[in-house]
Formats: sequence, C-alpha cells, structure tokens
Amino acid sequence: MSTIKVNTVKPVTSGGSLTIQGDSGGSGVTALTCDSSGNTTVNSGKTVTLGSVVLGGTNFNLADQVLQRPTIKDYAETGNAIGSTGASQTIDIADGNVITATLAVATTTFTFSNPSASGSGCSFTLILTQDGSGSRAVTWPGAVDWASATAPTLSSGAGDVDIFAFISVDAGTTWFGFTAGQDMS
Repeated sequence: MSTIKVNTVKPVTSGGSLTIQGDSGGSGVTALTCDSSGNTTVNSGKTVTLGSVVLGGTNFNLADQVLQRPTIKDYAETGNAIGSTGASQTIDIADGNVITATLAVATTTFTFSNPSASGSGCSFTLILTQDGSGSRAVTWPGAVDWASATAPTLSSGAGDVDIFAFISVDAGTTWFGFTAGQDMS
C-alpha cells in the first residue's frame, strides 16, 4: 500500500463532487470522490486512511470502530468452510460468522476463539454435516448455555445436517446456544 500525501481538497459545488487528491511520487492521484448525490468512491488501487479506519481495496477495515446508523441492503456474512473436523476443532470467529464443517471423527471437541470484546454482541452460525458414516458426536465448550441446560442431540444419519446459532455479549465467557434446525438434509 502506498501512502498518498493529500495536497488538494476540492469542495462540493452545486452539482459537483468533493475530491481528495494527493501526491504519490510526483504525480497527482485522486483517491476519494464524494459526489453531490452522496455516493463515495475510493478509486481502484487506492486507499484512504481516516484515523484507524482504512477505506479502499476490496475491504473497509473499521478496526473495531463504530459504524453508526447504517442502512444495509443485500449484505453477506463471511463464510468459513472448515471441511472435515478432527478430534479437536477451533472455530475462529475472526475467520467468518457462518461456519460449515463435516463431522469426520467419532467425537469432535469444539473451542470458540476471537469473540468481540465484552459489551459488544458477537454471533455465528454453525452448520454441521454428518459424514458418510454418520453417528458422529460433538463436545461443546463449557461456556455454552443451552435451553434447560441440555445440549441438543445431533441428527445421526449419514449426510444429516444440523444448524446451530451462538451469541455472546461478554467476550465469550458465556455463549448462548440455539438449535436453528436439525436433520435439514
């Protein structure tokens, strides 16, 4: 990533645009344009850093800063396809909030890592598929609280799909676990 020193800010005029332009190696570079309709464009291959917030490329890294009152349309959550599980399997929430895994050993013991900080909500969806043998089992982290203090029994047929949702508001000290669907195959 190259750094652009801002040397020109052109104000919005009637029907015009706000342009932030800088200097990168002696040539003028337009990094960000805000048009009079409220559309903001970070030009291809450029990034703009505002404090700890980085705009540009294919991602906007808000660095755990607040995005207040957005209207979000047609959004997607990042998926994390684990593949076949082992005897112990870590679910790293930083890798995605929709996790898919195929249970491939007699019992998989899960751990959850990298939840949001305490005071912020953190959630993820876990989609588990039984492998061709079926009858695979799961040991959940001790921090998971299930309704009536009873973990669900997994569907046991070969290829069966069970879906679970987890929510924490205390940095993962407690995870509320919910069965979203069972035997969805």
